[in-house]
Amino acid sequence: MIRVVTDSTAYLQKDIIKKYGISVVPLSVEIEGKIYREGVDITDDEFYELLLKGFNVKTSQPTPNDFLETYKNILSEGDEIISIHISSKLSGTVNAANAAKALLGTDKITVIDSKSASEDLAYKVEKACELANEGKSRDEIEKYIEKYYFRVFGYFLPMDINYLKRGGRINNFQHAVSSVMKLFFIVHLNEGRIDPLQIVRTEKKAKKELMNLVKRFSEKQGGIERGGVVFGGNKEEGEEYRKEVSEFLGINMRSARIGPVLGAHLGPRFLGIAFVTNKEAKK
Repeated sequence: MIRVVTDSTAYLQKDIIKKYGISVVPLSVEIEGKIYREGVDITDDEFYELLLKGFNVKTSQPTPNDFLETYKNILSEGDEIISIHISSKLSGTVNAANAAKALLGTDKITVIDSKSASEDLAYKVEKACELANEGKSRDEIEKYIEKYYFRVFGYFLPMDINYLKRGGRINNFQHAVSSVMKLFFIVHLNEGRIDPLQIVRTEKKAKKELMNLVKRFSEKQGGIERGGVVFGGNKEEGEEYRKEVSEFLGINMRSARIGPVLGAHLGPRFLGIAFVTNKEAKK
């Protein structure tokens, strides 16, 4: 049997974790000298409340020992492992997973750099689980996920660009100009990085353009197979936007709330659309 391991930045829904028996290794945030494991020691609501109060947040990856414990438990049951994680350009989590694999000296583990995060990572984890249930081998699953990358996309709209600046996603000039002119950046996952994609003058126009971007792009790729609307501390706004996006795109989008680790880089208030197209696209 093949078991799937991922990390907390997939922000998987509890029913999905239970359905497939997924093991989740948490990343952490440090606030005022105290370390909280994402999804274990701090809730999303508690985190965003602290972020809104202006507390500084540092994020950290799991250690190889964190993976060792998870891997050992699965291997002891005679199962193999597919371990899919946040982009190596955003975190050292993949390196930690590979280090744990090396320490175990086993050929029963396949570690995959998803080149993704958040809902985009979740789609790949769920697809790996579906393939494992169909009886696919680890090699077959790895090859499929590598190609799946060309069908999975994510666009985000942070409402406070100061968080993009702190994370190095925009430079000093972009920050200065956008602050003065009150511009909004639509960013996207690009080769595993979070990069600026488009600048829009007002929040209302930015929300609309975010939907238009997804519609234009997805139509070229045969439509959307599945999708979700991403948000952070702004739950009510996120749910309203989800309804609007679902109606606009003609597909029921699921709710996808981002937690502390990625929320620390996007800020307390943001929106996003993640989706899987029916056909592959060049990136």
